[in-house]
Amino acid sequence: MKLSRLVAAISEPPHPQAQNPLLPSSFLRFVLLSGGWHQAAVCALSVAVFLLNTAPIETQRRIVDTAVHAGSISAILTLVMLQIAIVVAYGLAKLAMNVYRAWLGECATRDLRLVVTHRLECMNEDGSDLTNGTGLAMILAEADDIGAFAGSSFSLPVVEIGFLASIFVYLAFLDLRMMGISLLILAPQFVFVPLMQRAINRRVAQRTRLLRCFGDEILSPSKVESSARRLDEVFAVDIGVFEIKFTLNFLMNLTYSLGSLLVLGIGCVLVVRGQTEIATVVTFLSATTKIVDPWNDIVDWARGLAMTTVKYDLIVGGLGMGPTR
Repeated sequence: MKLSRLVAAISEPPHPQAQNPLLPSSFLRFVLLSGGWHQAAVCALSVAVFLLNTAPIETQRRIVDTAVHAGSISAILTLVMLQIAIVVAYGLAKLAMNVYRAWLGECATRDLRLVVTHRLECMNEDGSDLTNGTGLAMILAEADDIGAFAGSSFSLPVVEIGFLASIFVYLAFLDLRMMGISLLILAPQFVFVPLMQRAINRRVAQRTRLLRCFGDEILSPSKVESSARRLDEVFAVDIGVFEIKFTLNFLMNLTYSLGSLLVLGIGCVLVVRGQTEIATVVTFLSATTKIVDPWNDIVDWARGLAMTTVKYDLIVGGLGMGPTR
């Protein structure tokens, strides 16, 4: 009975805020109002996901350690079956989390469109000079981007940061020296990632404003000729964003490759000196490869949060509910 009520509650979207023509001043407050208790539920599911994602590192180490020390075949098979069960459970939990996130994102998109539409209608009745092109851009493209990010705005960092934290705690328990070496992989990124992200944010705000102007001009017969020039400006901004983004990806991949080589080299030296075991080195190499995706996801999330906040602030400012950046 309780399960059926829970399913019924999830099948209905959170109560829309369209009755109130005002949007929250900050993007995070909008996410909380739009998602309600569902944000807490998807975060709780995210905790289960990152715990299940961490567990295979230990089972892999035990499988290798058992084989190296000539353990029994039955013990190895038991560990393999446990590994399979963990992998299946992780996959199912992640599937449920992704569907839940997508549902929350669609709810936020619908909610934002209803509020913006209601606000635009009120502004038109008051004789506002907000043009149709800007309004359409807010309702269609901008609301879609903001809503899509809202679904994972809280749960994604819970999964990825929790997973990274659990990995480094586990590695510190195995070998504190090797854990320190693993942290060196991420250290350079704390320098160049924020600098390059700020440059991307400036171009995102510029691109959003240009597309709004393009929407206004294409709906105005007297300004159609300038629309081609506006698209050239959007093209130049997009190319600039791609150049920075792909340069950032190159630098991140380079640090990963050099970091893995550092872990392998120092680990093998410690094995030769009898200061650690080969199973530990294999575990650290496996963990090093595992931190790449979650760290990339965190960087992408931070990038998405910054860009989505810029777009949200532009909508709030464009509707006369706050300053436009």
